[in-house]
Amino acid sequence: MKRSGFKRLQVVHMPPSVPQRLERPVVMADCSAMSQPMAKPEPQRNAHLLSMARGRPCLLRTRLCNFDTATTVAAHSNLLAHGKGRGRKADDCYSVWACARCHAWLDGSYDAEFEQKEAAFMSALVAQVEEWKAIADSAASSPKDRAAAKWAVQRLQQAPQEVA
Repeated sequence: MKRSGFKRLQVVHMPPSVPQRLERPVVMADCSAMSQPMAKPEPQRNAHLLSMARGRPCLLRTRLCNFDTATTVAAHSNLLAHGKGRGRKADDCYSVWACARCHAWLDGSYDAEFEQKEAAFMSALVAQVEEWKAIADSAASSPKDRAAAKWAVQRLQQAPQEVA
């Protein structure tokens, strides 16, 4: 095949003229504090407080409650105000006794709005604090139970605005 005598024209795109950029004064804050990562608060844990939930009645008592004390565990809060965050569980003092069904409803159910779960948890937390106060004041409770209950109540008293 023979080539034609026409040559390809090269098209050069010229950028439009750009007006002079306005120079703004740059105000920099002291970034020395930003260069260091913020320290996360140390999680407040008490294993005995969590183990005290075994065999206790469910305090969350949703419409799905099975009232089976054999399945009762400590259900932690899912509220940011209680220390819950990405990859971080709320402190142990923000836990309530909940049966397996109520705990599953609180943590993973999609059939309830966040506000419903928050109201149910806060109501259960008030009942939980009363239970811990009764355990802390009871001479019939074991010394470990009393110490764990006092620990939780003291932690909650340090942040009274978070408990209704």
